[in-house]
Amino acid sequence: MNPGALSLTAGKGWCVRRMLTERTAASLIYDNAFSRDQVGRIGVELEWLVVDQGFPQQRVPIADIRSCLGFADEGPLPQGGLISYEPGGQLELSSAPADTLAGCLDAAASDLALIRDLLGRRDLTLVGRGLDDRPAVLVNDLPRYRTLEQNYNRFGPSGKIIMCNAAAIQINVEAGDASPGWRGWRRRWWLANTLGPILMAMFANSPVSTGGMAHSARQIHRFQADPYRTAPLSLLGDPRENWMNYVLDAPLLDGSGLGSTMREWLRGGGSAGVSPEELDLHVRSMVPPVRPRGYLELRMIDAQRDDNWVVPLIVVSRLLDDALASAEAMRVVESLPQPLRPEDWVTAAREAMRDARLAEAAGRCMSIAIDALGRCDVPLWARRLVLDFADTYTFRSRCPADDLLVEEAA
Repeated sequence: MNPGALSLTAGKGWCVRRMLTERTAASLIYDNAFSRDQVGRIGVELEWLVVDQGFPQQRVPIADIRSCLGFADEGPLPQGGLISYEPGGQLELSSAPADTLAGCLDAAASDLALIRDLLGRRDLTLVGRGLDDRPAVLVNDLPRYRTLEQNYNRFGPSGKIIMCNAAAIQINVEAGDASPGWRGWRRRWWLANTLGPILMAMFANSPVSTGGMAHSARQIHRFQADPYRTAPLSLLGDPRENWMNYVLDAPLLDGSGLGSTMREWLRGGGSAGVSPEELDLHVRSMVPPVRPRGYLELRMIDAQRDDNWVVPLIVVSRLLDDALASAEAMRVVESLPQPLRPEDWVTAAREAMRDARLAEAAGRCMSIAIDALGRCDVPLWARRLVLDFADTYTFRSRCPADDLLVEEAA
């Protein structure tokens, strides 16, 4: 669980080494929710399932993956990317923040090609799929992950499945500035959240056909893992206050305070107090579909097959970071029910492109993103992937999960 491609040291106050009061903690959360005050930079985090072609049902030990990667596992890759490992052994590539979409695409593709080459020499493959069908096993048992597992077990089996079997694409964009237009953080926050179910439906790639259909079962499991940490935030009221209360009212992960909320702990539930570092760890355990961390993390997109990871990256970039496309995307989401309800996210995860309104909105958003490609410098190979994806899936009211369902039925 890498801190994030745009994760810089948060704003003022996080490094002060003193115990926090409820007031100072609330102020830190509030002030740092949308603190970057710019637009344009972008980063991507790509999670992959690692499969041994000779023994596809066995988990590959992280030590074996690291042995294959050698120097690449020890620090920044040639294009600045970093490798980390999820609890189930999923490999995550986090790109360095890029000033342009083209720069992000080229850097991530280059670092990914190196990883694939090194793993391929030992018959290890990166599989782009939102949910692993192997039993959930914790192979990266860092203390932090064991604590997460303990917490998630309180709510049922979904948490461990998410930890060990899920793979996603996280796209990080700047939160925006204080202006009232398309660059403003309030508008970008609202647009990112209202686009969320559309993006979830468009790129659903973790189907389950038993026990109730779900095209993005990864998302269903995520919402069930811990509702205090995974539920979408309300779009009513001040986004900073909503995020502040979301964080403060979530139970602690630390075993000594399990069951107590951060707010209760700050009010005297813990005799040792809360340090800024402990508050930061608590904030990082919050994983709503869109998370404000100074920048915006879009966390609702399933991992994609082969090189189709570039498609959601381009779509998100154009819909949020191109002025004309952003205005057109606003018109699309304004045609959907408002305010966005939590059940709309579940509908998107279950039905995906089979929901007529979501499919129509997805098609319009894809067309907007494609038109916006003419206004930016994107490599030809990436443009072709977007057009192929749109023709194969979006414009046919389909998503990648539909292919997997056909394969499973064959």
